[in-house]
Amino acid sequence: MDANEIITDIDQLTEYYRRINPQKDLYIGIEWERSAIYSDTLKPVTYEGDRGYLGILKKLVSEAGWEIIEGHRNEITELKRGATRITIEADGRIELAGSPQKNLHDLGREFRLHANEVKEMSDFLNIEWLPLGWQPFHSDKEIKLINKKRYKIFMDITKSKWMESTMKRNNGLTANFSFADEENAIKKVQTAFRLVPIIGAIFANSPFNEGKLSGILDMRSYCINKYSPERNGFPENILSESFSLKDWIDFYMKMSVVLIKSKKGDILPDKPITFYEWIKKGYEGIHPTIYDFDQHIKTTWGDIRLRPSYIEYRVADSQPFRLVMSVPALIKGLVFDSTNWDAVKELTKNWTYEDIIRLDKETWKTGLQTEVNGRKLLWYAQELITLANETLHKFSRTSGVDMKKDESVFLAPLKEQIYIKEKSPAEELVELWKKEWNKDPKRLIEWTKESREM
Repeated sequence: MDANEIITDIDQLTEYYRRINPQKDLYIGIEWERSAIYSDTLKPVTYEGDRGYLGILKKLVSEAGWEIIEGHRNEITELKRGATRITIEADGRIELAGSPQKNLHDLGREFRLHANEVKEMSDFLNIEWLPLGWQPFHSDKEIKLINKKRYKIFMDITKSKWMESTMKRNNGLTANFSFADEENAIKKVQTAFRLVPIIGAIFANSPFNEGKLSGILDMRSYCINKYSPERNGFPENILSESFSLKDWIDFYMKMSVVLIKSKKGDILPDKPITFYEWIKKGYEGIHPTIYDFDQHIKTTWGDIRLRPSYIEYRVADSQPFRLVMSVPALIKGLVFDSTNWDAVKELTKNWTYEDIIRLDKETWKTGLQTEVNGRKLLWYAQELITLANETLHKFSRTSGVDMKKDESVFLAPLKEQIYIKEKSPAEELVELWKKEWNKDPKRLIEWTKESREM
């Protein structure tokens, strides 16, 4: 069974996901998005031109050994080197799509190499990066979309202005983790779902909108919830003891199809059809493959997505350099060890599906100060970091250079942020902006540069 096989029913698709990882290898990876501005004018970086995102991509090809795998020299949309990829978002901004790694130390080396290479190219072009969950300075009108048909289609499926905002200004830090089999996948995703409001509050990092405080700590999540809510949720039975891969796949198959690949390129069906209907009737002679189903999932924007052999955990805002590796480290420490499945369940006992959804929305404004069962989420966050820290010690995977440095080293910046400062990055930024920085945007840029230190 391969990805190009035409789908005949849900059972065939479910069996594909059950068999996708016969070696039962467990990996973790990241996807890191950032917006950029020109340091001399503070204007948003555009895609075109030798001083735009395209200029950086060209330099990566000519000077750092990257290969163009989508596009051409004057219109690059994807690069590859080894198993690592660089993709672009709707305005051309660059995203690291890291390769799957068994060891956080290897993932950290891949991340640092990418960040340092891009910084080297960017410094030459007078470009500064803003590792925040939301482009903080500019409106939608000031940011230009690249000329790609799928982005016009996304605008057509919803008239909400927030769709445009997301495509132009939304930046996340995704932790991807694999699963060994169906039971492993379900246990991991149920644990991950319970963690959504806490992880979201810990890594909230988007309190600005169009040059001022928005009153929201997590503008990225707030925005995503504003458009196509039917494509942004979770299966309502996700916490059920009987929840299965088939239930999860059924959740996606009931959604409407918004992109179909044809000989003419991406097209939007002229009338709404679900994925079930596409399987049953086809569309203009086109019948969906397993690959098409995965592309369908990519047109949903929930915090957790099922992909072939791995799960995308899309909860965290983009983070400054020093905190990037804390995201996969915390997730690995909590979902890769079965004892922590029970520990997280106990920590969040009596939290229903509805409670978690409601709590998550509350955190967008009140962050780690959000109260549940008489405790602030800050307390829950500190408990989770302790659990993850102990687990990463237990894994005993060292850097190979310094045998004393196991994977818990990547939690050190997060411990400082949550144990000592007792604030998310967003909460820290709000305080600095109001007081010490006197609302000066250049101080925010300096903060992003200073936070390159790990």
